[in-house]
Formats: sequence, C-alpha cells, structure tokens
Amino acid sequence: MNRSKILEDIRGRIGPENLFDRNSFRRGRCSADLTGVSENDRVVVDLDKVFPSGQQGRNQCECVLFFFDAVGNLIVVPIELKGGSSVDASQAAEQLKGGAAFAIDYIPSGVKSICRPILFCNGMSKAEYRQLKKPQSQVPFGGKSFEIKTARCGDKLADVLPQIR
Repeated sequence: MNRSKILEDIRGRIGPENLFDRNSFRRGRCSADLTGVSENDRVVVDLDKVFPSGQQGRNQCECVLFFFDAVGNLIVVPIELKGGSSVDASQAAEQLKGGAAFAIDYIPSGVKSICRPILFCNGMSKAEYRQLKKPQSQVPFGGKSFEIKTARCGDKLADVLPQIR
C-alpha cells in the first residue's frame, strides 16, 4: 500500500469530523506550528473531538499527527499542549501515552512506524523536566519506548522533528 493510500485509510477510519486541517494547532495559551508538513501528506487527529469532554477514564493528549518521513517510516506524533506556568510532567506523560495508544489502532499491519511524542509548553521546573526524562515517563509504542521531546509553545514542528524536512 502506498503512502497516500495509508494516510487516506487512516483519515477514513478516524472520520473527517475528528480531523484538524490548519497549520496552527492551539489550545488555550499554547500552540504547535505544523507548517513544514504538507496538509496533503499528513493526518492530524483532534483527540478532543474523538473523545468529547465528559467521557470518563480517557487520558489523552490534544492531537496526534501521522506523516511519512523521507525513508518511508510512518511517524506518529502525539502532541500535548501546556500553556500554563507549571507543568505536571507525570500527567503530560500519561496524556502522551494515551495518544500513542489511540494511534496504534490505526496503523495498518506491516507498516513500519516510529513514535515521536512532543510536549509543547511555556517552560517547566527542573524537577518536572527530570521527571519527564525518567524511563517511566517514556511512551510505549509498538514494543519500544520513546522519550518525550519538549518544545516551546508556538515552535515549528519542523524545527523539533528534523525528519520532517
């Protein structure tokens, strides 16, 4: 199955009503700039639409981005946005893990995929940053664990994930 067919399959299974199609994903006082990944070559799932407020037991990040890198890997990017002055690293890690768990169900079998979880925030304490770097904060995905990258609110995703270019 070629790349565009895989992305179209993901779009169709998730449903167009749950997708995000602009270049700046914003929640409250934080945003992620998605320019650099063509709108035709990506799928951005707004998990707040998939799991509306009031659903109990759902610990999800804001969105999940699917795209292919230059060598053909499907890159899955759970994105959490924290615009406040303090970040609870354990909570953010759980939300990113929830986004990765959601995404794994939409990857066709046989497609090599890599997870790149990102926390966009306005800064965090050293203690919270250390917590984020502990092994228990890593995001499990496809039998591997992935470290959470951090970026400032408003940063370009292409600068945080060099494989986009």
